[in-house]
Amino acid sequence: MLVEAHGPAPASDVWRRFTEPDAWPGWAPQMRSVEADDAVLAPGTRGRVHGPAGVTVDFRILDVDHELRSWSWSVGRGRAAVRMDHHVLPAPGGGSRAVLRVPGPAATVLQPYRLPAVAALRRLVRATTGGQAPAEAVASFDFAFAPAYALAGRAFGVTPSTTTVEVGPQWLYVRYGPWRLVTPRSNVASAEVTGDFRWIRTAGPPHLSLSDRGVSFTTNGERALCVTFHEPVPAIDPTATITHPGATLAVAEPERLAAALGLA
Repeated sequence: MLVEAHGPAPASDVWRRFTEPDAWPGWAPQMRSVEADDAVLAPGTRGRVHGPAGVTVDFRILDVDHELRSWSWSVGRGRAAVRMDHHVLPAPGGGSRAVLRVPGPAATVLQPYRLPAVAALRRLVRATTGGQAPAEAVASFDFAFAPAYALAGRAFGVTPSTTTVEVGPQWLYVRYGPWRLVTPRSNVASAEVTGDFRWIRTAGPPHLSLSDRGVSFTTNGERALCVTFHEPVPAIDPTATITHPGATLAVAEPERLAAALGLA
């Protein structure tokens, strides 16, 4: 399960509030109060979240990467513990994206958590505190839609207004209707302009290659950029069980996307 929210708050501001447990109740109404070993999250930090009706949940911080603006925690105890990964990405125009991913079988069980999680992340990226931070450089790329592909994609929520590729200082972000691919730029291994796709095999929703498990986000049959990853990434499967060693992105300017990734 992947949940995200986009808002005007700078990524640096969002990251600060995301990693200070005392600030959590201010943007996550489902948290009444939080106890934590540390004022700022660090690997090994332990604590407890107090929710409504006296519900309490223990947590342990697994990883924190301040440069990447990424952290993970284990929530709950024993076999009932669930891992959740959190990322903050700068967005075009100075805003930010807050991302929550729950990998594996727990994603199915935690589907009811999606709505409160979305509401909390929207509050997190909406509010701006302190001074205005300088906008971080984020390049955005539109998908190139051929008419036949546009017609096929519309039934799956894939339209010009619901698709984009963004390359920031640290992250590659792909939105394709309801599907997302999010991975650090350091995980991108290579890029190659390709094309000549068959409509029947590529139109509509993302397609999974049965030969190598690559994923294609294809909106035309002529040209796209094929990127490969050092470590496979999830995208097509909401439980993140299926991962992809590469992705095909049918953007309008594949060469410029390759250059933005430092792979031209």
